[in-house]
Amino acid sequence: MQSRNASVPSPGRRRWLLCPIAAACASVALAGTVPAGAPPAVATYRVIPLGANGAVEGINIKGQVAFTAYEGDVTRARFYDGATVRDLGTFGGPSAVVYALNDLGQVVGTASTGLGAPFHAFRWSRHTGLVDLNAPGVGNSIATDINNKGQVAGIARFGGVLPERAFRWSPHTGMVNLGALGPTSGSNAFGINDAGTVVGWSDEAQGPRLTQVTKWPGGGGGPIALNDFPSIASLAEDINNAGQIVGSAAFDTRLSDQAFIWTPQGGLQGLGTEPAFFSWARRINEKGLVIGGLRVTPGDSNGFIWSREHGLLVVGTPGVDRSDATALNNRGQVLGFLNTTSYIWTRANGFVDLSSRVVGAPPGMTLFGGLAINDKGTIVAGTNTGTLVLLVPHDVHHQPPIAGAVNFTGPARPNSLLSFAAGFTDVDTGDTHTAVWSWGDGGSTAGTVSSKNGTGSVSGQHAYRKSGIYTVRLTLTDSGGKRSTVERKVVICAGQSAVISGEGTFAAAAFGTGPGARKASIGSFAFLSEGPGAGQGQVHVNVGGLALRSSAVDAVTVDGARIRYSGRATVNGNAGYRFVLTATRSVKSGGKDSIHVRIVHTEPGTNAEVVDYDNGTVTAGAAGATGAAGGMVIEGRIASASN
Repeated sequence: MQSRNASVPSPGRRRWLLCPIAAACASVALAGTVPAGAPPAVATYRVIPLGANGAVEGINIKGQVAFTAYEGDVTRARFYDGATVRDLGTFGGPSAVVYALNDLGQVVGTASTGLGAPFHAFRWSRHTGLVDLNAPGVGNSIATDINNKGQVAGIARFGGVLPERAFRWSPHTGMVNLGALGPTSGSNAFGINDAGTVVGWSDEAQGPRLTQVTKWPGGGGGPIALNDFPSIASLAEDINNAGQIVGSAAFDTRLSDQAFIWTPQGGLQGLGTEPAFFSWARRINEKGLVIGGLRVTPGDSNGFIWSREHGLLVVGTPGVDRSDATALNNRGQVLGFLNTTSYIWTRANGFVDLSSRVVGAPPGMTLFGGLAINDKGTIVAGTNTGTLVLLVPHDVHHQPPIAGAVNFTGPARPNSLLSFAAGFTDVDTGDTHTAVWSWGDGGSTAGTVSSKNGTGSVSGQHAYRKSGIYTVRLTLTDSGGKRSTVERKVVICAGQSAVISGEGTFAAAAFGTGPGARKASIGSFAFLSEGPGAGQGQVHVNVGGLALRSSAVDAVTVDGARIRYSGRATVNGNAGYRFVLTATRSVKSGGKDSIHVRIVHTEPGTNAEVVDYDNGTVTAGAAGATGAAGGMVIEGRIASASN
């Protein structure tokens, strides 16, 4: 699977509208009285906890949510049905990853068939359970999207070998190989609309080198290239029911890529994102509103919002701010973040700090960004508490308690007693509560709870016996049996020699490599090395539906403010992966730290390197790489060293 990254000319009027959130929020806050006929004020939101931070793939009109949860060193596919969270299971292996859901509550993704065995595409519903979509003889496969008729698009190895090809699946046809632009070319499918039209990319007809934006009509027929100039980053990301397609494409022989919209009437048109050296359009709603991102400088990226009526709106100042536009709905509401502030945007109200609209949040909870939004305005967001939450624009009752961030005091050393605490709130003010601390080393203890009138705190103490990276999880249960969890990483250092350690959470790029990395997500990391050698090093990363755990750290390099780890790892419980993690402390006053993660494996038989995730430099086929950015660290510390 490939991902895209690059730059291009775009015809039409160009507008760089640089919109700091602080100013926009100030104008909203100062509105005071609302004139007659003015649009309604932005809603306030109540919080409902979903589970530990994961990769969110969508929320439908019923308020159902599909997401990938991290469970130790594996991933699990989860579905929230409006009341409870269900585990969707696997085909006998340890891991499963979700990629999309529709308004019928059908979920698609990929699930392992055994430890080290192939992953198979699946479709799940409450009525059918987990359905294996693979045709006989098909190897690894991924279902990447599903429409409201239950048709599925995805990627599969037909005959069990490369190149991968796009497929369409329905209960009537089974898995159908959609082919590619040439007999030896590969192809990927990323989107499908209700007419069954599939969009993605195909290698050019001459072979697996450069790619072209490709669609496969729903009525049948072979692949159709939508741009004339192949590039390393040409692909279609999304299609709406009017047949409008968005993505990134090369427009001329410079072979650099810019965000585009394709329509049956107008063909391929740029969105006016120059002078960015690369831009991409990620999503389009049914009214033609588009969100995406761009890079003006290699180290930073910015989100944008585009419409035919109003042109291009860039979030923040390129080269100064980091931002993203992460999700939108058919009401014209857009979610994203600017630096460390989460926003919701509409044409009527502009940019509003989403955190300022949340009512009853526990102490210490910070929103890192909205990740999905449905047409009723319900939002899925990531937080600093290690929790995914729903933000519901109405009052809620009989819901689980909501815990804030877990903090600890004391030296993070073996055999030192650490004191942990977290605050919480509960909309059901008459509930009583119990709590359990799981320390990540096999031990657990009951928490000490203090509460009154729907607010309270939980405390606990624990000593770790040896250095390492541990996941502390707090489970809070109310008297009605409803429960929620929060978690955080704790890095314990022996401190007998030079120590490098760090942990935190970062805004994961939406233009990483595998299909699951195309959507923005909240990633987490932790690393530890003690002494001059690399042998005792440990690295943990959860991002884009991938749970990486180092099995051997081969090298640790410290160069001023930059720390680089490289080595071997398991991903979702399977061995055979290599990784590079580069953590950089900002040298600017008030600047943000950054994290770059690259995960690869070698393809059996061909010995070709396959990039599973890369939130900075992106490789596409044999064409090389572009870009050099990493994710912005939004919580935690990048590193510390001691002697």
